[in-house]
Amino acid sequence: MKSIAEFLENLSQSDDEIEIVVFFHTNQFAMDTAMNISRWLKKDYSQVEEFLSHLFSLGVLEKMGEGNSAIFSYTQDIEKIRVLDRFIKLMKEKWKR
Repeated sequence: MKSIAEFLENLSQSDDEIEIVVFFHTNQFAMDTAMNISRWLKKDYSQVEEFLSHLFSLGVLEKMGEGNSAIFSYTQDIEKIRVLDRFIKLMKEKWKR
């Protein structure tokens, strides 16, 4: 894994992307397509698809299959989950302000 700082710097592209991370962190056993995730989050499908691909490239999400039927799920990497847990707690504190 990249350094934690590099990992988090690449992660923090937008609030919408962070919302997807929080969704999967909160629902760690969720598995669904980009279309259905965009429905759950009430977000634009093409943006969600882009964010999911980016999160997959960082190892935050796992992906099974290709195209519109690809299924995304949360990483099972314990080290990343711990880092993301701390990151999400910090973000929630920031959002409270």
